[in-house]
Amino acid sequence: MRTFSILAAPLVTFWTLIAAAPATAAPAPAPQAIPPKAQNSTNWSSLDQYISSSMKDWKVPGASVAIVRDGAVVYMKGFGVRDIRTNQPVTADTLFDIGSCTKAFTSAAVAMLVDEGKMQWDGKVNAYIPFFRLSDPFANQNVTLRDLLTHRTGVPGADFLWFVDPQSSREELIRKLAYVQPNTGFRSQFEYQNLMYVAAGYAVGQVAHSTWDEFTQSRLFAPLGMTASDTSAIEAQKAADHATPHEQDPDGSVKAIAWRNIDSVGPAGSINSSARDMAKWITFQLGDGTYQGKRLISADNMREMHSAQMVISLEGEIAKVFFPDSMQLSYGLGWFVQDYRGHQLIIHAGDIDGFATMVVLIPEIHTGYFAVINMGSLYRQVLSNQIADQLLHLPDAGWSKRFQAMEVEFKAEGKAAKAWQSKRTPGTHPSRDLSAYAGQYQNPVYGNAEIGYQNDKLKLHLGAIDSDLEHFQYDTFVAKLRSETRLTFNLNADGNPSEFTVAGIAFKRSAAVAAK
Repeated sequence: MRTFSILAAPLVTFWTLIAAAPATAAPAPAPQAIPPKAQNSTNWSSLDQYISSSMKDWKVPGASVAIVRDGAVVYMKGFGVRDIRTNQPVTADTLFDIGSCTKAFTSAAVAMLVDEGKMQWDGKVNAYIPFFRLSDPFANQNVTLRDLLTHRTGVPGADFLWFVDPQSSREELIRKLAYVQPNTGFRSQFEYQNLMYVAAGYAVGQVAHSTWDEFTQSRLFAPLGMTASDTSAIEAQKAADHATPHEQDPDGSVKAIAWRNIDSVGPAGSINSSARDMAKWITFQLGDGTYQGKRLISADNMREMHSAQMVISLEGEIAKVFFPDSMQLSYGLGWFVQDYRGHQLIIHAGDIDGFATMVVLIPEIHTGYFAVINMGSLYRQVLSNQIADQLLHLPDAGWSKRFQAMEVEFKAEGKAAKAWQSKRTPGTHPSRDLSAYAGQYQNPVYGNAEIGYQNDKLKLHLGAIDSDLEHFQYDTFVAKLRSETRLTFNLNADGNPSEFTVAGIAFKRSAAVAAK
């Protein structure tokens, strides 16, 4: 799962992002410093130098960092460029997609309604969303908001749902959860699940007689003074100061890519924000639920969100990449709770195509920070850990070298995962004429797919995906989803194509279509 799986959302699957090598863009402008509200005596020049130097080593176009201590901003800077094509500088006001760091906002919205007696952490989900269903009868009968917010429903990630059709409404996505089969027992293991956060956010909107977006804007952004933040990729790109996402090609070059619109899964990851705005969010999170003298959330529910709720195995991918050397790892309500080199961190990362974010709270020193880059890269982990080490006065752990070694390992695994491409059986042909494969196919979770036939070629139409099908061997073809993926047809007893499987998902034939 470290290499990209179309079933794994990039909101948190950091292991799908291959870190970069040194940029080919024009020299970046000098770091853009924004005078914070309050400074202290710490000499931040070493951090400036580290970020500027390490960004070049990892080929990251732009970054933005904010550090809050004792309720005051003590460091806030932009580095590099928003877009390698324009070389406009990153500032403390540059908007980035913060991905799954959005989840803490969704939990905070629930906390507000719990304080008001309109929701309960352990309230049944179907009390707030009457049409909510899970395929496991026991889970369906007992699932609560806390279960959704702690990733313990037993239902695996089903992000292909919104990847295939980004225009799906949140209600449509939630209804489809009823068809997703669990892969572990209810409340038995941590299973990161973005759509459960979509459901939690939808429930907030239902109870508030509004939408999650409107509630977040009016009840969180507005009182915190987060005036630049929004919940829509469309709106973010209208801002004069917004970052462009980037990715690295196999040849090592870095290129700008389009924003991915994930508005349909907003409560799981669609917030766009800046270092300046996120410094206000961190100030609030480090407190007791008040901000500038106004109580927004009770102290009890602030503690509840930051408390461990679900244990996470240290043997999995999440622990290896996000939390190396941790002795304890749990999930709270929208936050990971981690032991980091003998210190407790309350933390969440966010990943979406071309953006990587980290928000970290260190309660023992009343400090927190925000770090974001405009490229999918393991450098985000390097930068975050380096900041934590400086704040906690810990010895150098060589994070850059460690994650560079991890990058090499991931690349090797990526090549191994594509070994099938070199195992093609030459001289084979499809069992039937190509026109015989054309038709309508259906999956109860992922909907309808069409195999078209035109100009003696097959084509896959699946939601937002349109891909030519190139013959590979026998009845297997190659489709281009995010990467090249095999699509295999099965024939029935009469020798007619009856279904196809792609990325482990089976689509059964429902009707033939005429050739064009």
